[in-house]
Amino acid sequence: MNPKITLIALLAGLLAMNNAHAQPYQAALAPFYHGVASGDPMSDRVILWTRITPPTGSSPDSISVCWQVATDTTFQNIVREDNTYAQAAHDYTLHIDADGLQAATYYYYRFSAYDKYSLTGRTKTTPIGAINNVRLAVVSCANYSGGYFLAYERLVNRNDVDAVIHLGDYIYEYSSSSILGGVRPHEPNLEITTLADYRTRHSQYKRDPDLMRLHQNFPFISVWDAHETCNDSWADGAQNHDTATEGPWATRKANGIQAYLEWQPIRQPEPVSDPQRILSGSR
Repeated sequence: MNPKITLIALLAGLLAMNNAHAQPYQAALAPFYHGVASGDPMSDRVILWTRITPPTGSSPDSISVCWQVATDTTFQNIVREDNTYAQAAHDYTLHIDADGLQAATYYYYRFSAYDKYSLTGRTKTTPIGAINNVRLAVVSCANYSGGYFLAYERLVNRNDVDAVIHLGDYIYEYSSSSILGGVRPHEPNLEITTLADYRTRHSQYKRDPDLMRLHQNFPFISVWDAHETCNDSWADGAQNHDTATEGPWATRKANGIQAYLEWQPIRQPEPVSDPQRILSGSR
């Protein structure tokens, strides 16, 4: 029997005005303002992600974090747990390759730091061998300043997706005043070029409530396109990059790639010396 693959293709750029203002930091989520996420699922493991925000005025070299994986939402049956550190060098983002899991199984996970718990996330491992069907949601092209992510909200409400495939343009590098923007302001409100710029832009997208819930409920399988660095880019340049005013293209590209790898629930490159090679492992 041939497996049935259902693809739910939603262009995240198909937006609706379902909120009045840009989303601030939600105090109730502290220090996990950016929620939780999972990605690159395999039959026995999955990447778990979060970001811990240190207290205002504090910038420690690292933050102690506990993580747990369970088969139930109340964490009575914990199957994996450990302690680790979120490093300032990685913008306090955290990637856990949680292994020792069972195939084709739902799991629930959470983090704790500063005596507070994160949101509880749900993820799912991939099956082994022949399967009868799989349902994948395919999204791309999500410009925060162009509107609101109603497509993401619709996917969460369906609750029948095995994984989300993101084909790229997860963020846009433009300022709010670009031809594609103006509905809600980008952070920072300029065309991003530095590592701090790209980190700030990813932070803003992760705080969007619809994207946060989508990450919380489904594992992502992701690849970048162009806007994660700059529009219409190639190895040695980009349509939207001006070396005379924005510096060397190699520097800007490296900044965008580093922030992407920090802020996505994605398996880190191997070897580390080749940061432009994405290794998902999902199959």
